[in-house]
Amino acid sequence: MVRLKDIAEVCGVSVATVSRALNGLTSESRERTAFIVQTARDMGYYPNTTAKVLKTSKTNNIGIIYEDRMNHEYFSSLFDELRLEAERNGYDLTFIGRGGSSEGNYYEHARQRSLDGVIVVQADFESAGIIRLATSSIPTVIVDHVYDGVDCVTSDNRKSMEQIVRHVYARGHRRIAFIQGEKGAVSRERLAGFYKICAELGIRVPVDYVCEGHFHNPADCVKFIQGLLQQKEKPTCVLCPDDYSCLGALWLLDAQGIKVPQDISLVGFDGIMLSQMIAPRLTTYCQDTQRIAREVFSLLIDSIEYPDNHIPKQVTVTGKLIEGETV
Repeated sequence: MVRLKDIAEVCGVSVATVSRALNGLTSESRERTAFIVQTARDMGYYPNTTAKVLKTSKTNNIGIIYEDRMNHEYFSSLFDELRLEAERNGYDLTFIGRGGSSEGNYYEHARQRSLDGVIVVQADFESAGIIRLATSSIPTVIVDHVYDGVDCVTSDNRKSMEQIVRHVYARGHRRIAFIQGEKGAVSRERLAGFYKICAELGIRVPVDYVCEGHFHNPADCVKFIQGLLQQKEKPTCVLCPDDYSCLGALWLLDAQGIKVPQDISLVGFDGIMLSQMIAPRLTTYCQDTQRIAREVFSLLIDSIEYPDNHIPKQVTVTGKLIEGETV
């Protein structure tokens, strides 16, 4: 096994200088530091991570909490961006579970693993386990949910709905229905944005035009659309909970002879790649996963490295409307 002493002898410097160079703490010139680091690599040196953790109390490991199934294109894109941000900042990502507890004791699980921080991407945000973790001393960032005094990064769900409704309004639609996802912060914010812009534009929203559905569920989505189309005053445009549900509904409706956008206009949400690879291309709202990931790590690293001075923030990230062919 290669030791610091071996590297020091090859480089002609002290062991202390090698240690500082490999830990980024050296006052040596950039060229000398680069030479020491490269020499260590060429010699096959690997740091003793256990000793490093004992010395610095850092593992450079971030936990990820995601309770849903791994089949959602939007979250796949977000995970990819989080992975890139982790690599860029020198961290590893580890998915963590409830630690064998049905109560969801994420705090104990994260503490036992000595995680530097945790990112909560998708979970039951009302559960005691998530709230315990979010309010603990472990640096934690919540995605798409807001707790007071906790770092949170959310998409601008209200303004996204305003952009969507303004777009379909400009295309002549006045009878606009909205199928929500599961109840939660995201659905509440989108619904509030929907009602707000409809009121501003003078659009009447019958009670039956707002349906409580589910995310990522095409069969559920098409069931609601079929029901809406049977109404005496049927809507001319339906806003779907996400792209996956919308695409599934589009295909199922087509099999029944219902054409989009000739018979009904549809709008998705998320901006997944597949939505722009089919005909007709989906009109949708694209969430900025790259910026969401950047903001998450900006907050998390600040909380990890400057715990005494860190002030929790709530960051809102805007996306963009993609004008497809389904409106």
